[in-house]
Amino acid sequence: MKNVQKIVAVLMLLACSSFASFFLDNPEDKAIASIPDIPALRFGATFSPAFYLNSFGFGGALSAEYRLHKKHSVDIFAASILTQPLYEVGLNWRFFFSGDLKTLHHEDFFLLGASMVAFESFRDYYRFDEEEGFEIEREYEYYYPPRASVGYGRDMIFFDRANFLCRLAVRLSCIFGESIPEADAKLTTRKANFVLYFDFSIFFF
Repeated sequence: MKNVQKIVAVLMLLACSSFASFFLDNPEDKAIASIPDIPALRFGATFSPAFYLNSFGFGGALSAEYRLHKKHSVDIFAASILTQPLYEVGLNWRFFFSGDLKTLHHEDFFLLGASMVAFESFRDYYRFDEEEGFEIEREYEYYYPPRASVGYGRDMIFFDRANFLCRLAVRLSCIFGESIPEADAKLTTRKANFVLYFDFSIFFF
């Protein structure tokens, strides 16, 4: 009987010890342990619906991002709007002002970007012909204006032990100088300098 009491006492002591350690565990430490170390350099791809001229265009981007500091990162990217077509290369800077990927699984940021774009635009010239009357002649040419962007976004990690993050962002860009023409413009000459993007990205690390 004494042996049984000793065994029960030992079992209760072990149970109390494990129960106490459960409450002593820090949830943030568990969250940190569930995510591998995130390297400073990461590579990603983006799908980007773009809204301009009262319609949507569709494109994407490839980018390489480097985390300079806990609060700052820069990336270089090559992008396009395939339905235009429009091509772009540039640099983005992000300021992470809220959240933490290791403990909260998300971060919010502001974005500032600068880039160069390339697209084909046109000039309409009117001439008068005695037989035909007024006629329109259209000359096409490639232009390479600069662009500036501002935006807001969020990085998220959805799964434990994930080696990638998802990014959602909204950006407003302004092209200086030449304007983006309507893709299939014929008689109309609608053009736009502002483009609103909705970015859906995956970055691997």
